Amino acid sequence: MARSPTHVALLAVGDPESPHTWSGTTAGVLGGLREMGVVTQAVDLTLPGVGELALLTAGAAATRNRFDAQSSSLTALVRGALARRKLRERPPDGVIQIGATVALPSGVRYVTLEDMTLRQACAVHPVFSRMSSRAITSSERRREDLYRDARMCGAASHWAGDSLIADYGVARERVAVVGLGANHRIAQGTEPRDWRSPRFLFVGIDWQRKGGPLVLRAFSRLRDLHTDATLDVVGGHPPLDQPGVHGHGVRSPDDANDRELMAGLFARATCLVMPSAVEPFGIVHIEAASAGIPSIATSVGGPRDVIGPDGGVIVVPGDERGLFEAMCRVSEPDTARRMGEAAQQRARLYTWSCVAERLLRALGLEAPDGRPLADFL
Repeated sequence: MARSPTHVALLAVGDPESPHTWSGTTAGVLGGLREMGVVTQAVDLTLPGVGELALLTAGAAATRNRFDAQSSSLTALVRGALARRKLRERPPDGVIQIGATVALPSGVRYVTLEDMTLRQACAVHPVFSRMSSRAITSSERRREDLYRDARMCGAASHWAGDSLIADYGVARERVAVVGLGANHRIAQGTEPRDWRSPRFLFVGIDWQRKGGPLVLRAFSRLRDLHTDATLDVVGGHPPLDQPGVHGHGVRSPDDANDRELMAGLFARATCLVMPSAVEPFGIVHIEAASAGIPSIATSVGGPRDVIGPDGGVIVVPGDERGLFEAMCRVSEPDTARRMGEAAQQRARLYTWSCVAERLLRALGLEAPDGRPLADFL
């Protein structure tokens, strides 16, 4: 008898097929699984119509804190019931749960995947830190149960994986560091990159959290040493009027002209700079590495994994002097070129195909096409 194709369901709050859900992670994982021949089922845990708004309103009612809505016991209960109903329609061989969101029936094989634990989020992230202590305590209890019952707990980076071990008591052998992939593979241009003049690129919607003001100050000092240096800024920045700085506003990956603009910016840049206050993972660093340029990134979060020992510089959030020194270092042409080559080599570990293979390994399943699965990071 012919063997039935492997069937994996992916659960997420938001449309898993959308490139905008969880910064493109769900769409990337689904694409990687399909590339292997896995039959996928995308399960959106949001309620249809006005039901979602009513659920979140009710979820925040007990504490009168809107930041508690997604993590309330009521929200988890309703989303869990929705997940179980959709999975009963066609039971999968395994389930990938984005975040630690819902309880699943006993016997369902599942893994969790997150770029940051709740313990980390409440400590360093400006949104999650506004949750009430009551909501945090309730959510933490549910997460401990979900981690215990999961076949393995997936983490985008060692930063998140270490929290699963230290903060939640998950055994190290049950933590799978799987990475994430690039949403846009930006190939190097046909012309050789000109490394002689420093050309920095900043990409970030959240201007304050991504360290935009700090970058402007450090770049102003850098211009005193490198008068030909430039800084291109993409994202939710304010009006910019500073020598060498060029603002491009928010750009959409759905727009062909915007994609062309971004490809040109990556092709000309000599370094990506994004010293976020916290960066759970930083997919843009993979995109920079794929384009062959180094990154300057934050020490709080997952970028250290992507950059590796040689693909850029890690700085402490808020350290203007440290950022300035890092930008000076990467302004040296040979250094930038060498780091860019190392970054591009490391980027091969971070593709959605590799991420999907690692998640399949975490589920204890085999690739339908018989390919050997990528090792955990």
